[in-house]
Amino acid sequence: MKKVIGIDLGGTKINGAVVDESGEILRLNTLSTSKSGSSGEVMDGISELIRALKEDQEISAIGIGSPGFIDSANGKVLSVGGNIEGWAGTDIKGPLEREFGIPVQVENDANVAGLCEAWIGAGRDRDSFVMLTVGTGLGGAIYTKREGLWRGNHFQAAELGHSILYPGGHGCSCGQRGCTEQYVSGTAVEDEYERLSGSRRTGREIFDSFKEDPISEKVVRKFAWDFSVFLVTIKNIFDPEAVIIGGGVILSRDSWWDEMIGNFNSQVNNDPGMEIVPARHLNASGTIGAARAAMDRFVWGV
Repeated sequence: MKKVIGIDLGGTKINGAVVDESGEILRLNTLSTSKSGSSGEVMDGISELIRALKEDQEISAIGIGSPGFIDSANGKVLSVGGNIEGWAGTDIKGPLEREFGIPVQVENDANVAGLCEAWIGAGRDRDSFVMLTVGTGLGGAIYTKREGLWRGNHFQAAELGHSILYPGGHGCSCGQRGCTEQYVSGTAVEDEYERLSGSRRTGREIFDSFKEDPISEKVVRKFAWDFSVFLVTIKNIFDPEAVIIGGGVILSRDSWWDEMIGNFNSQVNNDPGMEIVPARHLNASGTIGAARAAMDRFVWGV
């Protein structure tokens, strides 16, 4: 059974795994990063993680899930690099293939999470779904069983985090104002807490303290409300069978999930039964899906 490496590149860490053709993780490793680091530092981190994962392993291909607008045909980041400073314009595929002599497939990070959930996760038995990854930022993927991932004519489809939630609102790294990821993401929660309190806490600390800290409660309730509004919009634009939610913030869902669902139900119009469910593989969807993207291209020739 062939093995590939899947890399999920986030704003604060890089997750990597050796994955076999059944989707089983055989080896797992994580490297902390800084979103203010240079693109060269991030690429060095990816290389370091790959070297650690491939030790004593015969690896057929490498899959990378990266934030930003990704040219998946050429393995490059386009004009928007997501939540990593200086990431726009980075050639990911070329340097890694030259260094390791192994074929590399690069996809948007939310797209690979969607591939994982379609393969062995919450989307496996569904004809269509929208995948949302809520972490440092907010990513999206649109998947149908007939067509697979919808990448768009310019590799910019499903950038749902850059839909406008509050016109003229908070500035976004993409150049727009009021993008949804400025209100529905881990960073958004931290920023809102800092605006209200004057001090900064991690998203985990804010979610964990929402019952004791009035400011945390206010921030979490706003997050749940904004998320529900966004889900109503997704329902009315795409009418998917399900919305699958993953990313790091899903690990804190006990503090906001039920309220978000209640808000959605109180606002939505004629809901025919769109399901809203957590990703089966939670925050591991990205690494497994990145591996799947590499298998599709270089192992199975899909």
